[in-house]
Amino acid sequence: METLIRISEATVRFMDQLVFENLDFEWKAGQHWAVVGNSGAELTFFLDTLLGRTMLTQGNIYRPFAQSYQEEKTKAGEVHSFRDLMAEVSQKYSFRNKSNLQNFYYQQRFNSLDSEEAATVFEFLADIEQKHSGAWNLHSVMQFLRLQELGDESLIKLSNGETRRLAIAAALLKNPKILLMDQPLTGLDVQNRDNFDDILKGIKASGIHVILSTHSYEVPQSITHVAMLGEKTIKNIIKREALQAGDFEGVTLDTFDQQHLQRLLLSLEKKTSWEEIVDLKQVYIQYGDKTILDKLNWTIRSGEKWLLKGPNGSGKSTLLSLILGENPQAYANNIWLFGKKRGTGESIWDIKKEIGFVAPELSRFFPGNQTCIKVVLSGLFDTMGLFKKVSPEQEKLAKDWLELFRLSAIAHKLLRQVSLEEQRFVLLARALIKVPSLLVLDEASQGMDEFQCLLFKKTIDQVCQIYPLTMIYVSHYQEDIPVCVDKVFELEPH
Repeated sequence: METLIRISEATVRFMDQLVFENLDFEWKAGQHWAVVGNSGAELTFFLDTLLGRTMLTQGNIYRPFAQSYQEEKTKAGEVHSFRDLMAEVSQKYSFRNKSNLQNFYYQQRFNSLDSEEAATVFEFLADIEQKHSGAWNLHSVMQFLRLQELGDESLIKLSNGETRRLAIAAALLKNPKILLMDQPLTGLDVQNRDNFDDILKGIKASGIHVILSTHSYEVPQSITHVAMLGEKTIKNIIKREALQAGDFEGVTLDTFDQQHLQRLLLSLEKKTSWEEIVDLKQVYIQYGDKTILDKLNWTIRSGEKWLLKGPNGSGKSTLLSLILGENPQAYANNIWLFGKKRGTGESIWDIKKEIGFVAPELSRFFPGNQTCIKVVLSGLFDTMGLFKKVSPEQEKLAKDWLELFRLSAIAHKLLRQVSLEEQRFVLLARALIKVPSLLVLDEASQGMDEFQCLLFKKTIDQVCQIYPLTMIYVSHYQEDIPVCVDKVFELEPH
């Protein structure tokens, strides 16, 4: 079989970090790969190496799949790269507004006038330059990924699962020879994960070769080969049909210092005086002709830990926006938060000071100049970034939270420069630094590798053992849910 890419005895670095040693890998025509491992950062570095974003200090990487294309372009005197024939679906995608500025703010998706600043799904896809003809065009990708009904929707109003489908559509429009996907199953509900194999089959049938990073327990059936990474190399390669549940050995879980966590959580003597933290009565939310929430009732009492679940598009994000004080339609409904009815004089800041919130997309809304320690400190002021001088005591508190999560080394790195797993724990520190009365975790561990998912879950259980906070935990998957969560509120699709 024809070789597409071959890596031989490579030592690979990214900036000042050694990421691989003695790396050997050969990808042949007809093969479709999954890479799994205990380090999500390592999986991303592997895909980045295929894309040429890392540096080889020893060994070689060959890309025969692009050879004839590059020879043709060289002969024609045109600028070219092997990347012209590759496309990726990254976990760090971001969308810009119509002025090409990434200046969205998180609440903007719930304000109809502001959302007009973002392109629609159709406008975004139509604006992608197609350098190569092939099986995919605007009509076929929208139909294939079920985006027709979202064509007029603002980008910042999309759910996680919808955004993921859009990112795949954008990659396919480039008609690449090779498609790389970093954790493509994140943000998809159970049904859409089950349907993902059909998406892969369609991509493969169009002649595209696929490689994706994922968890070892959810390798799609359409994958032919699995590479298991670890210890800065490929530890094992097996065919997909031979993959067994016991083939992938986990590592010992090293949880965070319980006493350190206890000191931080109990450093603020807070007393919750409310019997009911949230009380929603006959809540009705409608956007245009579409009903999102219909006569919804939900009471959350102090100290309760709830799982909020429901398929993509069932209204989870809208429901959370009401509780977080971000949705203007709250004033037209009978909503009580922390003992006060919305619209009776309380400010959004009165609400936010009692709530800690973590969601994967939050990291996209921080200004680019925000370091990790500034992001943690911003939790004291409920702002998307730090814009005021802090006291030495506040700065020490933020450093203590970063030390707890073993993140001291990245304190002064920009949030966008650190790994996805590190971003999640920075955001968790931001949520916990003020010791909130209500902690809202919206698919907060999605996209993490297997080890980090388990560590995140165990950390939440540690927090709940120490401090009697109230919690809403959003997840599609039973394996992600902490033991302390013992109540369920499920939304049905409309």
